[in-house]
Amino acid sequence: MLSASVIYYEYNNRHKIDEKEIILVKQECSKQPINLNTVNQTIKDCLGNVSALSNKLSNVDQINIIVELLNLDITIMAMINCRSGETCLQHVKRHADTTVSLVANQINYYNKISPKPNFNDNPAPFYQNEYCTYHLPLYCDANLRSAIEFINTSNQDFNATDIINFSQIAGLIENIFKGFSIIQDLRQENIALHKAHLEDHILVDITNIIVSNHDLGTLIQLLSRAIIDFFALDYIGFILPSDNKPDLTSFYSIYNTIKPQVKTTCTPSKQDVLLNRLFALNEPTLFDIDSLYQAHADIDYLANWQEHCLTVLFCIPLAFNNREKGLLLLAHKNNQLFTNENIKLFQHIADRIIVAINNIQVYKDINALNNSLTNQNLYLTEEIKSIDMFKEIIGSSPAIRRVFEQVEMVAKSNSSVLLLGETGTGKELFARAIHQYSLRNDKRMIKINCSAVPANLLESELFGHEKGAFTGATAQRIGRFELAQGSTLLLDEIGDIPLELQPKLLRVLQEKEIERLGSNKSITVDVRVISATNCDLAQMISDKRFRADLFYRLNVFPIIIPPLREREGDIPLLVQFFIEKFSRQIKRNINSIASQSLKLMCDYHWPGNIRELANVIERAVIINKGQTLHINRSFLSFDDKYESSNLAKTISGDNTPQFSQPMNASHDDQLRQQIIKILKETNGVVAGPRGAANRLNIKRTTLLSRMQRLGISAKDICLEE
Repeated sequence: MLSASVIYYEYNNRHKIDEKEIILVKQECSKQPINLNTVNQTIKDCLGNVSALSNKLSNVDQINIIVELLNLDITIMAMINCRSGETCLQHVKRHADTTVSLVANQINYYNKISPKPNFNDNPAPFYQNEYCTYHLPLYCDANLRSAIEFINTSNQDFNATDIINFSQIAGLIENIFKGFSIIQDLRQENIALHKAHLEDHILVDITNIIVSNHDLGTLIQLLSRAIIDFFALDYIGFILPSDNKPDLTSFYSIYNTIKPQVKTTCTPSKQDVLLNRLFALNEPTLFDIDSLYQAHADIDYLANWQEHCLTVLFCIPLAFNNREKGLLLLAHKNNQLFTNENIKLFQHIADRIIVAINNIQVYKDINALNNSLTNQNLYLTEEIKSIDMFKEIIGSSPAIRRVFEQVEMVAKSNSSVLLLGETGTGKELFARAIHQYSLRNDKRMIKINCSAVPANLLESELFGHEKGAFTGATAQRIGRFELAQGSTLLLDEIGDIPLELQPKLLRVLQEKEIERLGSNKSITVDVRVISATNCDLAQMISDKRFRADLFYRLNVFPIIIPPLREREGDIPLLVQFFIEKFSRQIKRNINSIASQSLKLMCDYHWPGNIRELANVIERAVIINKGQTLHINRSFLSFDDKYESSNLAKTISGDNTPQFSQPMNASHDDQLRQQIIKILKETNGVVAGPRGAANRLNIKRTTLLSRMQRLGISAKDICLEE
């Protein structure tokens, strides 16, 4: 049963158990199952009462009372000399392997004719000079056997009257021992109930801690404190599998000292011979720490145990669901704590700890899934709101067919793709096409617009964050990389990613690992990255605004999306597609477009590309009144200022980045006409403050080069005037 140090502790303050009740339990538990002092006093009282009847026992010279305490292997011998009144009481140690008992199982009468058996361990002076002995067994049960003996030493046998008196006296004495035994049984039952009451409290306390905590560190601390307090334990340790890296373990250890609680957490080596030995255990086992230290003197935690004077280690294996085994280590300064009853209680606690840690893992998985579903829901909501204006790629021009061929080539691989093109060319649509034709198309493609997220929040959006990682981080958030696990991530407007974040993105692309903000744990990700931009990344690298190493990592397979002006043959198809789409949306019956309006659309240079085309058609459909669509020229940016600016960019190459294809003949004609217009306005002057190059804000040599290619002569312009 529990020792006093186990039962009496400050537990009563936390569970409001009555203090007097606890002290009583402490006192009772400190006693033997049968209190020897009480038994001795009871026997003496019996002898005194029998001696008072000596006037009725004229033939009795000596009375013996024998009490055998079977569970203690002790025999109590008591005698009284009826003539002198002398008493004697001795404790005789019974041999555990003997079956000889001084208490007979029936009434016996011993004399010269029928002598008493001669036992080698018959204690003196209880059986000296006896002539005849009348032996009467008294109360007997599983723990106590008793008898009374009436002895005559004066060569005279007992008569019938004596026998009657002996039986009466024996009956009285038997009732006393019977009552005493019942009291002892009740007291033991009471103690057992108190013990069970306290054990129930620690198990309830452990259960309450388990159900109310989902953080492993907090759980370990609270469990350790409760167990240490209850058992007055000197040390507790937990060796648990790591969540992120299953081949590693975490070692939590807590010492109970007079100083404030000491807590250490570390990752033990897999080469630890002792730990491997402990992990091989299949059942709880006790170890002598001195013996362990002699065999493994180089292990630090064994040395720490010895410094704290710990002598015995109790190791309980912890078997988790679908995970590596763990260990619960309990150490103490003596082995009296590890009784059979306490070991059973420790095992009950260990079973609850297994459930607790399994629950934490399940909680993490459910929480991660919940966060993932929540983020996916938010993401899908954003996707629905920001869905592209078309559901398929429209076009059959040679320029667009070349892009289709490249998409088909790269789609089945896991290589990074860099989509380059002007704004409005449909880069996201081609990213979706790559994902749809890839081996990852069973999962939804995830995207993020790097220019639409504030710079200080972009890292959290990409990699996620832990609760409390920064002001406003009230809950854990899963980043886009985790959300795209096993799928494709589109990094739109990659040219706008802050320079300070670029090394972290490069590390993710190289190492395939991310770290959430506020965490130092690495999470392995399997994500195929597609990036898109309308920026001239080469120029940004030259200007130190984009890292070259990140560019090379992203630019594994570049695809150039042609601008709409290089897809003149696709314009009628796109116009018809958008007419049908917007007519359905606003419930207009428009089935054709005026030929003049279509020519206007085909001749326009479309700086906003397909996005601008869709906007123009939508506006025209809204204001159109008939079944034939007419496009107002004012919808298009044909003003001279715009044309001059656009022309300058076109001539200088500023809006023709390295990813652009050569302009087609139609665009060359348009460019030729624009240059001639500016030359006429400057009277053929190319250079100087009033020259055409200055008006176009480009270098003179650049303008001359374009004029030479297009067959334009400034002299001819002057002659024409």
